[in-house]
Amino acid sequence: MKFHFYRFIVVLFILGALHIVSGCDLVQDIFPESDKNGKIECVVNGEDFEAAGNQSLAAMDFIIAEMKRENGTFLLTVFGVSQYQGGARAVGFKLAGKSLDVVQTNEPMEEWIYNEEIVGYFEGVMGGVEERSSKNEADTVFKASSNHANLMNLTVTSFDTLNQTISGTFQFDAEDQYNGTFIEVRNGEFSNIKWKEIGGTTN
Repeated sequence: MKFHFYRFIVVLFILGALHIVSGCDLVQDIFPESDKNGKIECVVNGEDFEAAGNQSLAAMDFIIAEMKRENGTFLLTVFGVSQYQGGARAVGFKLAGKSLDVVQTNEPMEEWIYNEEIVGYFEGVMGGVEERSSKNEADTVFKASSNHANLMNLTVTSFDTLNQTISGTFQFDAEDQYNGTFIEVRNGEFSNIKWKEIGGTTN
């Protein structure tokens, strides 16, 4: 799985500039964290990870949630990004299917299936973790996804298509297919994540 970090790159550039001028405290004072627009929490290889749905590009962390509906299918991509050791770490998931009606609450999902009969169509759920040592994509430490490992479990606890929000829990293992980095993501929870529609057509 490949997460697109167009906003992530801009954020790290802004954070770097502000840190040189005044340090991170200034950023936190001007753009305090808030989870009113959603929150993602989990443990990545034993380390706590948290991202909140900040609206400002200068926030210390943020969440992006995008829904694409096209040709009778949907793809919801959710990921949170947070500063990590001078760079950043992102954790998230993709949820896909033929119709939003297939998303049932309190029913664990564990598979990511590619339908060869429909080009570009996937069904199920996949988790992913990406880490960079700087804002540059060339400085990617790893890009790991659950479809290269043996554990994926995501349970939706709330799904509101009217208000476009989703909440739930998750855990998964992920592996970078190129460098072999293995990541364990545990105790994951996402709450009140509000998605926006992108491209495609509403169905």
